[in-house]
Amino acid sequence: MKKSLIMMSLTAAIGFGAQPALAGDAGAGCGLGKVVMEGKSGKGANIAAGILNVFPIANTFFMTTAAATGDEILGCDTSTTVMNEANKKAFVANNMDNLSRDMAQGSGVHLEALADVMGVAEEDKDAFYSMTQDEYVAFSASDSASADDVLANLNTAMLAYPELAKYTR
Repeated sequence: MKKSLIMMSLTAAIGFGAQPALAGDAGAGCGLGKVVMEGKSGKGANIAAGILNVFPIANTFFMTTAAATGDEILGCDTSTTVMNEANKKAFVANNMDNLSRDMAQGSGVHLEALADVMGVAEEDKDAFYSMTQDEYVAFSASDSASADDVLANLNTAMLAYPELAKYTR
């Protein structure tokens, strides 16, 4: 019993330690470790920050809280976090017809929801709506366009608009 408990503890420690060890010198991410190790660089500082980001309070707590409140908490700013591409793809795939109609009109609830899914700030939404209407032909070039095609065309079009380029992948 004691031997199996030690093996389980060792396995957990290795599993939790693997992620920070692979971090290299890419940065401390967000959480308690980012704050404690602020200003320090190097692999050792990033490993320590990675461990502190998991223990005693996981950084996922701070990310979730930041997302719920809209505030940056211990370096976890969800407005600069890469949006989940799978969520974008699923939204577009499930709403293709409605999005096509809303894009052609430059308005509509599905287009508003897409702007939210893509993380477009309130002050840039009008530009986003106008852009989708102006570039509608590029989005609807084919009836067989997939969600990936629509998102790729949308990202390409957004790059041509300075206020929207920051929302591309």
